[in-house]
Amino acid sequence: MSSEEGEDVLPKDDEILKTKKDKYKVITLLGKGGYGAVFSVERQSDKMRFAIKCEKSSAVKKVLLMDCNVLKGASQIKSKHFCTVLDRAAVKDRFNFIVMKLIGKNLWDLRQDRPDGRFNLNTALKTASQCLVSIEHLHRFGYLHRDIKPGNFAAGQKETNEHHIIFMLDFGLCREFVNRKDGKDIRTPRTSAPFRGTTRYAPLSAMQQIDQARKDDIEGWLYMVVEWTSGGLPWRKLKAQDREKVLAFKQEIRNPAKPEALDDFFYNCPKKEFSRIMKYVDGLNYYSLPDYQFIYFCIQHAASANGCKDSDPLDWDPDHPYSGPIETPGDGKVIDLEVEAGGDDFSKRKDSTKKDKRKKNEKDLPEEKGRK
Repeated sequence: MSSEEGEDVLPKDDEILKTKKDKYKVITLLGKGGYGAVFSVERQSDKMRFAIKCEKSSAVKKVLLMDCNVLKGASQIKSKHFCTVLDRAAVKDRFNFIVMKLIGKNLWDLRQDRPDGRFNLNTALKTASQCLVSIEHLHRFGYLHRDIKPGNFAAGQKETNEHHIIFMLDFGLCREFVNRKDGKDIRTPRTSAPFRGTTRYAPLSAMQQIDQARKDDIEGWLYMVVEWTSGGLPWRKLKAQDREKVLAFKQEIRNPAKPEALDDFFYNCPKKEFSRIMKYVDGLNYYSLPDYQFIYFCIQHAASANGCKDSDPLDWDPDHPYSGPIETPGDGKVIDLEVEAGGDDFSKRKDSTKKDKRKKNEKDLPEEKGRK
C-alpha cells in the first residue's frame, strides 16, 4: 500500500464512527505516526469530547492491543496516571480504534512554553515524582515502557480539573518482561536486542543493544528529569542517528576521572540527590527489582532541602496551589493480569471472545439448564 493510500484509510473530518455503544464524530487530527493517528472526536449521545487512537488495518506491528492490556492493568489498580479505554471498534479494511479521554499538553511542550526552557525546581520535582509513580505502576502490570521521554507524558485537561495530574502515554514500544504462565518469572534476556526508544533518553542497555529491564525505564526517566530541570542535556544538539556519540556522552558522565562532565550534566539540578539516584540505578542488574520508594525519597529530600512545599503551584498553573496527587510508589511487584492475545480486528476478537466464553459456560453447566 502506498503512503497516500495509507493516509486515505484513516478517519476524515466530520466522519461518523460507530461502535456497539455509541457514535463518534471526528473533529480534528491531534497527531500521527507510523502506526496511524490520534483524533479528537465528539460522542453523539452527549456531545462530550474524547480522543481516539487509530491503527491502520495494514499495520505490520499492532500496537493498540498493547495499549488495551496496559490500560487494563491501570484500571485494575485504579492508577490516576493512565487513560481508560472507554470504547473500541474496527472499521473494516481501514483501521482499529480505541476511545479515551482527552488530555492536555505533553511535558515537552509545557517545558518549551517556559521563557528559560526549563521548569522551576518545584515543578520539576513534582512532575518527576508523578512520572516515577506511573513507571512503577506500569512495571507492576508486568510491562516495560522502553520509550520514556517528555513527549510520552502529559498533563490532564483544565476543563476536567485534571491539569495537575500527569498521564503516561504511548505504549507501542512496551514489552512484557514476565512469563505469566510460569508464575510471573522474569523473561531470560536475549543475547542481543534491537534498539528501542529515543536516542536522547535511551538507557545504556538500549544504546548497546542489550535487553532492557525495569532499571532502564528509570534511567530514561532520570535523563528526562535532568533535561526539564536544567534546561537541556549535554548531548542535546546531536541527532537520533548520532547514537554512538550520544552513548559516549552518557558513558563520560559516569567516568570518575571526568567530574566536570557530571557537573555539566547536573547543571541547575539538585546534584546530591540526582547523583545518588544515578549511582543506585547504575548498580542494578537485569533481574533487579528497583527500590522505587528510595528513588522517590531522594526526590522528596531534594524538594524539602530546596524549600519546595506540597502546595506550591506548577509552572503551567501559577495562580493556583498544587492539587495533584502526592503519592508514594509501590514496591513494583508484578500483579496478576489477564492479558488479551493478539488479533487483527478489534470487533472480531471481541465477538469471538464472547462466543468462546459462552461455549465454555454451556459446557460447564448441567445439561438441563441447558464479556468481556
